[in-house]
Amino acid sequence: MIDDGTVDRGITMAVTHVLALGISAALLAVLLAGAGAVLETETERAAERSLETVGQELAGEIEAADRVAAGEGAETVARADAPRTVARTGYAVEARDDCNGVAGEADCLRLSAHAADATVLVPVSTAADLEPNTVPGGPIEIGVEDERVALEGGDR
Repeated sequence: MIDDGTVDRGITMAVTHVLALGISAALLAVLLAGAGAVLETETERAAERSLETVGQELAGEIEAADRVAAGEGAETVARADAPRTVARTGYAVEARDDCNGVAGEADCLRLSAHAADATVLVPVSTAADLEPNTVPGGPIEIGVEDERVALEGGDR
C-alpha cells in the first residue's frame, strides 16, 4: 500500500477539535474572570457613591437638629430615615470627633460598607459635641441634649 498521507487524517481532525475546545474554554475563563473584576470594582464605586449621599443627608439632619436644639435650649430628638443597605450590603455609621482625613473639621461621620471595600468620611459642623459611637445603617435617631449630639439606631 502506498502512503499518501491520508492515514492520519482522522486523528488530525480529533486533535484539531480538542485544541479548538481547549482554546475556547481558556478564552471564556479569561473573559469571565475579567468581568468579575469589573463587576467588583463597579460595586465598590456604587457603594462609595451611595455612602457619600447617605452621609451628606445624615450630616444635614444632624446639623439641623443641632440648630433646633440651640434655638430652643431643650432636648431635641430627630429621626433620619437612611436606607438599610447600599449596593446590596449593610453599612455602619460611626460618629467621630477626630477625623484626620477631613481638612479643617473636627467632627465627622465615617460610613463603611460591610461587603464592599468602601469607606467615606463626611464632615459634620455642630455647636454641640458629637458623641463618638457606631450605629448600623437604617433609620437613625439624633438626640441633642446638654450640648451633646448622640446617634442611636432607630429600630428597636
